[in-house]
Amino acid sequence: MAGREKKDYRKKVADVAEWVEKLEFTGLTVAEVYSDVFGPCDVMRPTIEKFMLEEEDADKVIQFLQANLTVLDKDVKERMEEEKKKEAERAMLAARQAAMSGSDKNKEAKKEEKSEGDGEEGETEEGDAKQDLDQQSDEKEASVDDKFLIPIIENYKKISPRPLFLFIKNKEVIDELRTASPPLMMLMIKNSMSGRKTTGEQSGLQRKIAEKRAKREAEEKEKEEEEKLAKLRDVPLEIIEKQNSETSEAIITAFTDHEGFKKLAKLTTAEIKKRDDDDNEKLEAGIKLAIDKGVLDKDKEDPKPIAINVLGRSPDEVTVEIIEKLGDAPQKGCIMTLEGLSGTGKGTTVAKLKEKLPNSSTWSNGDIFRSITLLAVKFAEEKKVDLEESLKPENLADFMKMLKFDKFGDQFDVEINGLGVKEMVSKVNKTLLKSKEVATNIPQVAAVTQGEVIMFVKDALAQMAASGMNVLVEGRAATLKYIDTPHRFELVMSDENIIGARRAAQRIGSAALAEAKELKDGKTWEILEKICKSMLPAEEADAPGAEQKDEGGKEDEKAKVEEAGKSGGGDNAGKEEEGEKVEVKKEEATPAKEEAKKEDSAKDKDAEKADPGKEEQGAKEEAKKEGAKEEAKKAEA
Repeated sequence: MAGREKKDYRKKVADVAEWVEKLEFTGLTVAEVYSDVFGPCDVMRPTIEKFMLEEEDADKVIQFLQANLTVLDKDVKERMEEEKKKEAERAMLAARQAAMSGSDKNKEAKKEEKSEGDGEEGETEEGDAKQDLDQQSDEKEASVDDKFLIPIIENYKKISPRPLFLFIKNKEVIDELRTASPPLMMLMIKNSMSGRKTTGEQSGLQRKIAEKRAKREAEEKEKEEEEKLAKLRDVPLEIIEKQNSETSEAIITAFTDHEGFKKLAKLTTAEIKKRDDDDNEKLEAGIKLAIDKGVLDKDKEDPKPIAINVLGRSPDEVTVEIIEKLGDAPQKGCIMTLEGLSGTGKGTTVAKLKEKLPNSSTWSNGDIFRSITLLAVKFAEEKKVDLEESLKPENLADFMKMLKFDKFGDQFDVEINGLGVKEMVSKVNKTLLKSKEVATNIPQVAAVTQGEVIMFVKDALAQMAASGMNVLVEGRAATLKYIDTPHRFELVMSDENIIGARRAAQRIGSAALAEAKELKDGKTWEILEKICKSMLPAEEADAPGAEQKDEGGKEDEKAKVEEAGKSGGGDNAGKEEEGEKVEVKKEEATPAKEEAKKEDSAKDKDAEKADPGKEEQGAKEEAKKEGAKEEAKKAEA
């Protein structure tokens, strides 16, 4: 069976015009000059193919040409003959015109007396004209020869059985190779691209010396890069303390080519996707319940948001693009929704938009869910029923009537007025609405009130936009589709592993803060690496090669982490309080396995409520846990 034909990266030059065009190439041109007598040097083909496959964007920095002297000389001769033929025709026409002009002048003279003299004079004038034309023809023939000289190659037209490779840059020959040596060819390519000249005529010893020198320079360059990376790995304390996208960017850079971090990023990506899927499943159940109760329209179409690619872009760049697409809407007041996977940077982008857009405000559904939960708890206490009884549709309808959104004084707010509570949400959202009785019961309330909250928020947002405000709402598509607005955006990222890298960096930075503050020498790398290892499953953390480099994929992985670092705006996405995610979850500073511990903790709280005798002990244990995680909480606040 015949094998698949390999691609030949050498371009055969068809004629002089194409040769001149190829010389305009801004990178390095390696041209093989040969003739039909001896043919091209095919032994170099594998070396050229290897270089083109290994070099990143090779076709942008180098081109390989084959210039056949036999073909180019034939092209020159054909065009010269054509030019000479045209010149001869022009000369003959000019001679005829000169002869006719002399004849016209003789007709005015006396025919009889001076006929012989005039005839001789006419012949003389015609002869002089022909002589002048012959001289002009010789001069033009010389200029034609100059015109058809082949640039650069004209100096290398001597036919020889030895191969000839010209290294050309900016239309000048910078080096020559006159031997069929693939190693030397590779060396000369690299040197020429770096602006260094290699002697084309080298002995075996000279080649070995040159190769050793090139190897030593490559090792020195690699060492220099490693030293540079080592400096970047010790992330300064002031950067870690910021606990923002700059922190994550610095940590991602510090872990460049670190195998353990790559594994952690991959695992974290899988964890994020699973959590998003779980949240979407719960959210869809809440939406279905609202539709079944008749609170939400079941035929509501899914509007298509404008996709904004955040891969390799800073939060500022993403923000500028969104503002451009909003047009003049912010000058009048509008509602803008933002959706996307966790980790794409919704929270950071909304914060940036709030800074740049006039009269802007963000919106969170969390306070509305907490307000309903507070009323449900008060109702259960007053009627002496359990919470499930208080969440019947008719009771929920009454609770929503006890919430009023309006402008109170010079700002919009929500008033809670019912069941013995009369408060403004803005005054109690950090106290009463964060009480234990509210926090414990929010999940149960949120599961059955998605529709009620969506309709309340829909009217509130419309009221704010009508007053000239720009309201920024982030969340999930399932709930955002019920918000009436044409200004919808979705943050997307083609490489999902970068999302995991961001979140992993955020967690490492959060967990490292306390220890980093105690350092005196500022050497934070050991702390960061230790935390990274602790976040990996035991079998992954103990695996060898935490810092081994996979040469085959090294550049691809480096590009990915560099892109992730530049796109650091999404790193605070773990701290986003999305509208429909009403469980007030703090972004964990530990890996996915900590989620199970949180669930167990929630179960313990329910048990404490059922058994008042254990409540005090449980509260003490909870306080102890919270104290141990104080620094992490501050970072996630």
